[in-house]
Amino acid sequence: MICENREFKSLTLVLLFTYGIYSTYAQSWANDVGYDELVEELSSHPIVNYESSVFIPAQDTSWKYRKGTSEPSSPSWLWRTLEFQENEDWIQGQTPIGYGDGDDNTILTDMRGPNINLSPPYTSIYLRRKFIVERGKIPSRLILRTYIDDGAIIWINGYEVARLYVSKDSISHDSTAYSHEAKWESIIIGRSSLLLNEGENIIAVQALNSSLLSSDFSFDIELKSPPFKASLVEAAGTEGNFLPEYSPNLEPEEGYNFQGTGSFKQQLFRVKTFSENVSYEKSGHSEGVGKRFFSDESITSWIPSVDVYAANQWSSQDFLLFGTSLPPLTEESMIQNHSWISYGYNDDNSPTEIDSIVLAHNEIIRRFDYAINRDQFIACVGLNNGDSTKVPSILASSYNAIVVGNTNGSHSRGGTPSVLGIGSGTVNHDGIGRLKPDIVANDNSTSNCTPQVSSAISLLYGISSNLGMPNACFPETMKAIIMAGAEKDQLEDWTRSSTKPIDQVYGAGKIDVHNSYKILTKGDQSTSKEAHYYGWDFKSLEAESEIFYDLVFDQDIKEAIFSLNWNRSIISAPWIDGRNYNSSTANMSLSICRNNGENLILYDLSDSSIDNLEHLYLRGIPKGHYQLKVSTDISTEFGLAWRAEKGNLPKIKIGTDSQNIIINCENLIKGKDFKLQKSSTLSDWTTQRDFTANDTSFVFIEPQEGDLENKSFFRLEWNPVN
Repeated sequence: MICENREFKSLTLVLLFTYGIYSTYAQSWANDVGYDELVEELSSHPIVNYESSVFIPAQDTSWKYRKGTSEPSSPSWLWRTLEFQENEDWIQGQTPIGYGDGDDNTILTDMRGPNINLSPPYTSIYLRRKFIVERGKIPSRLILRTYIDDGAIIWINGYEVARLYVSKDSISHDSTAYSHEAKWESIIIGRSSLLLNEGENIIAVQALNSSLLSSDFSFDIELKSPPFKASLVEAAGTEGNFLPEYSPNLEPEEGYNFQGTGSFKQQLFRVKTFSENVSYEKSGHSEGVGKRFFSDESITSWIPSVDVYAANQWSSQDFLLFGTSLPPLTEESMIQNHSWISYGYNDDNSPTEIDSIVLAHNEIIRRFDYAINRDQFIACVGLNNGDSTKVPSILASSYNAIVVGNTNGSHSRGGTPSVLGIGSGTVNHDGIGRLKPDIVANDNSTSNCTPQVSSAISLLYGISSNLGMPNACFPETMKAIIMAGAEKDQLEDWTRSSTKPIDQVYGAGKIDVHNSYKILTKGDQSTSKEAHYYGWDFKSLEAESEIFYDLVFDQDIKEAIFSLNWNRSIISAPWIDGRNYNSSTANMSLSICRNNGENLILYDLSDSSIDNLEHLYLRGIPKGHYQLKVSTDISTEFGLAWRAEKGNLPKIKIGTDSQNIIINCENLIKGKDFKLQKSSTLSDWTTQRDFTANDTSFVFIEPQEGDLENKSFFRLEWNPVN
């Protein structure tokens, strides 16, 4: 169904550097992000869940396994399903299972050749293990820890979730793996809530050896939900320091961690960068960021574990693996904070040098977006300080991160970067001109605004986990929830248009966890039922399709905000599958119509051709039935969130004295344009005054004219679209 379009009238690698000032004074960050209001409403601190649930432990005794001397079922996939019934060929055993390593609990004595029963050799075994997920305990992500020599393919509830050291070709019982020495490795299974069932589930594994003559074989596995962890990525200072507090060991070795003290007494810091180019002393910048993100001065002091990286090494050997043929490493953290930027080139660089730097920056951003999609973590990145600065190419040009600015507007602007006119003309950044920031916070620098947003999202993530709402933790959904919750009241010059969906300085507005909490706790909304004042949804849409949400407002609405967000998908790249780079970003649109019982009347449309978000903001709409439409050109997944705040619509009251008509305008919307119109027939109206409301009330004096028996009628007119 299409809305009728009517105008509505209503009553090197990279040059890395830190930025910002570390302040030594305390701020009421809880109040700045709306947390105090939330606590006041709840009469307590909100309950969060940051514990891990172990579904399958290592060395578990409940595995059923079958030797790969033939196919395990007919059809060949049936054994991977929950309904499959094992016969006498399936044996119960304890992991690790294998031979030749000396550390296996179940020994496969005949895998390399006949035993006393003359059984044939085999290169693979099949394993099944049922596990239970309690009601309301489905996680948004899983950690699959594997110990495999040599390879395996793993399915959960019939869906392949991992293929380790095995070719992508179809496999049979006598297939083999690449040669690989066993060590414990972690894989994140993102969007696991779309995969798991409340109650019984099945994990199925085909574990493969490299050959019949292999000297050893081993398999073990652990499946759990991740414990809450954050990552702090900091550009090293002039002395190479990057930690939020001094390390007790200034010459640590890989794997080193230490317990924080003082404001960080609840955090276990895991050092992730080990390099001669860094120092393990405290960075004042990192300390200031950490205090706002996870210390006992923040709203998420409960965050138990923090991985800390130096930014240069994070982008090369520690995580993104830029410059290698390998994909990024696994990110177990839920949230990454990046209070650092890079431009990487300037006016002194030649066009050829600029081309080379842009290609490098594009790869870094592509790796970053790929990792966010693969591991389903949320990344908050800052803009540069100064309203005359351009949007940095790293990391603020990311599609999939949340980009943060300052409520004072003193940050980068002008859209994501372009090198037209300074490069050779053959190379440019991906997706130039996209609007940034996504959201703003209040502090003395963007370095310190960014961790406030990270902390707010961590809180919402923990609440989502506690309430059993895993889909809210997806990056697209959480981004929509915080952008729909953002406040615009303090940003008097905030504006948008149908093709520029958010403000070019303030994004969606100022972070407010109170508003976002109200959206979050209303839960995942179904398109088959009426929705109301708050809600969110995560959905998949096929190419050239659309979906509708029916909204019913029983009371007038003073403001309504709708946020639609989706990610760029990196489909292939030399460091993923050896193929050329290929990505996919949908072109989506969002519109809202009023249903007057006979027609759908278009109120507003958001349809940017370059941004991967759409945003609607209306003020002063009457109660009634509305329809929200989401459409896409290609298959994609999206997060949608909205809030509609109840309130009185603008109105007028008429009074008279002996000479004048006194018109009292009440409940005005500050900053909005109004027309005061007059009629003697109720059909023909003339505008008496055009005015912008500087306050919520105003009085006009209209001289009385002619015969007092002739009646005059007055009305206020405004357009709710902002």
